[in-house]
Amino acid sequence: MMKDPFIDSQWRELCDHLSRVAEHLGGPLREADAFRLQDPPDRYSHMLDRVREATTLANKWRETQTSHRHDDDLIDEAGQESFPASDPPTFSHSHA
Repeated sequence: MMKDPFIDSQWRELCDHLSRVAEHLGGPLREADAFRLQDPPDRYSHMLDRVREATTLANKWRETQTSHRHDDDLIDEAGQESFPASDPPTFSHSHA
């Protein structure tokens, strides 16, 4: 069967993107490399299956990260300590 250039380019983009996500999230690069070493899909429906597989991997890596809720709590705490309600920042006309 002849390779479809569109599917081939989409496959390469998906593999490159998954590698970048692995680097960003600290996911195991060997998993991204193993994903890339699969035979490229020959039909678009197979490509969509691979997208689902890549999404599953990325979500697994994301779930191992520190929760975003924890980061939000740290930001809120820093904001409360920096600007307590009893002592609001001074206002001057130069700020308006």
